[in-house]
Amino acid sequence: MQAVHAYARITHGYADGWRHLDKDEFVGTVKMTPAVQTEAPKDYDDGGAYVQYARAPSGVNLDLLKQALRDTMGGSNCRHEHDCCGCASRYVSVKHVGSRRLVIRTRVSFNY
Repeated sequence: MQAVHAYARITHGYADGWRHLDKDEFVGTVKMTPAVQTEAPKDYDDGGAYVQYARAPSGVNLDLLKQALRDTMGGSNCRHEHDCCGCASRYVSVKHVGSRRLVIRTRVSFNY
């Protein structure tokens, strides 16, 4: 299991590459399984799809936690001025499936 410190993004004044400049709020630390590939990449710009399972900390607002996981694990760190840089973008969805159990699905694509 790995631990992820989940931060919800409060402001959205900057693009993803500079999102560390936006304000955020610590929501909680989530223990999750390693990512397992569910779909192999289909093309040079496709990074495939992955799934992970997590347990939410007790007493946390689940809607805020789901948003924090999407904000923390998704997006891109690309700071290039034009396309074709090859940077990865992650698209994350989080679903609540049990009392404190979450399923996190991630799709990866590359900027080519």
